[in-house]
Amino acid sequence: MLNRLFSHKADSNDGLSQAQREAIVDLLHYCMYADNFVALSETRFIAAKVESFNWDPKISIEYYQNKSIGAARAALADPKAKERFFQSVSERLGSAKIRAMAFELCQKLFASDGSKPAGEFSTQGEIRKALSIS
Repeated sequence: MLNRLFSHKADSNDGLSQAQREAIVDLLHYCMYADNFVALSETRFIAAKVESFNWDPKISIEYYQNKSIGAARAALADPKAKERFFQSVSERLGSAKIRAMAFELCQKLFASDGSKPAGEFSTQGEIRKALSIS
């Protein structure tokens, strides 16, 4: 199911650069794995949001997806990797507007499974701080 997260929609314009799309995907994967429980609703949420992206057809979706999941899981396992992960995501997102949009998507992803474990609250705080969201 994760293989269908992305589509090549040449006719859509999402207003994002490829780096911003990739950063959002990385952040959503991080959120999905943050509570150590991957719900089908979270997978569907990501699929629904990312489907609209105008993904660069020169970049293998499957390759990027695996890379993104690996980076998210590594960040969750190691504090230094987490710091590098958040720095990279924040830099690639760029503007405050895109960082705020990405944070909002994270909040919606957390709510998509209908539960709110304590770990998700702390993860939201980490993301808010890393993206400099007020």
